[in-house]
Amino acid sequence: MGEYTSVEEQVEFAVSQIDPERRIDLSLRDLMYVFATVGELISFFHQPLHYQSLKDVETFIGANDKGALHLLWTIYYDKLRDVWPEDIQRGFDDGLFDNPHPPYYHEPKSELRDGETTES
Repeated sequence: MGEYTSVEEQVEFAVSQIDPERRIDLSLRDLMYVFATVGELISFFHQPLHYQSLKDVETFIGANDKGALHLLWTIYYDKLRDVWPEDIQRGFDDGLFDNPHPPYYHEPKSELRDGETTES
């Protein structure tokens, strides 16, 4: 079985491809939308009492037309869609920022033995 990575490793792989001195132009309003969305995610997930059941999480996450997923969808496909320099956009298209190892949540569940987790 191939190596699976953490969520952090997925993000860090993409970020490591970018020169830290590069800048983009993003409206303050769109940046506030991103910031407020991240704030809502932190507000919900930092407190386990907010997600005592799968239903609690499903309600918060919602779908691409409502809830947290809708906010993330808007950020990804609207607010940040056209802010990238051409070479970075080509990098997206060419998979430059895609970690060659899939994240742990892509691991087929049928390969886990009873009681075993991806951390086992």
